[in-house]
Amino acid sequence: MKLTFTKLDTYRKCPLRFRLRYREKLPEVAMGGRNLSLVLHQTLQAFLFNARRDSSLDNLLRIYAAACPTPKNQKQEQRYAEGRRVLEAFHWREGSRLGKAVALEQKFAVMVDGVEITGRLDCAMETEEGLELVDFKFTREVPETVDPLQLQVYSLGLKEVTGYTSDILTYYYLRQERKITFPGGEVAVREGQEQVTGLAQQLRADHSFSPKVGDWCGTCSYRKYCPAQQGQPIPIPSQLPVQGTLAL
Repeated sequence: MKLTFTKLDTYRKCPLRFRLRYREKLPEVAMGGRNLSLVLHQTLQAFLFNARRDSSLDNLLRIYAAACPTPKNQKQEQRYAEGRRVLEAFHWREGSRLGKAVALEQKFAVMVDGVEITGRLDCAMETEEGLELVDFKFTREVPETVDPLQLQVYSLGLKEVTGYTSDILTYYYLRQERKITFPGGEVAVREGQEQVTGLAQQLRADHSFSPKVGDWCGTCSYRKYCPAQQGQPIPIPSQLPVQGTLAL
């Protein structure tokens, strides 16, 4: 079985959504803001790759301007300005250590109890407290409860590709200029392994893929198929059986 963190997290939150997205392969409705989020990730990736040579704000903004399509209306101009503001604030806060980024956009594949976990790291940075694994976020709001599972899973990947264990795990919410950190080390690696194993076991044994209600329901593309959201959900447009070998 091959899984990514996104698949694990989708199943953990709602097995029905996992089934519809990954087994039945029903398309999801694109959410606003994703294009800018992608541009910001690409900008930071390109900038950090060259930050040891040129970590200036001018260079960061040049890369952003080259990566961002030319705004054609007022809304796009506002989005462009928002991205620029985010990058300026990021550079102001982190400028002194931007040349110390490692494992930039590093792909990884790691085996955990017969499950292959794949993904891509944003970066890790050297700090006085040790190696900090960073995952950039561009969400409109910081969740009330922030779960370290993604960082714990990625710490497995960091150790696999570099041989190093992260000392600090950080979600960097760019829009809010806010960092949320968790302890790293071998404890985080172990917790990541345990959660991956537990979720994979549940997934293998699941033949019902029942819905689970939560905050994610408000942005779910599959509410019309969901008995927890609709009194009379429409039939799922697939003839694929629910039981059988998972095709992930």
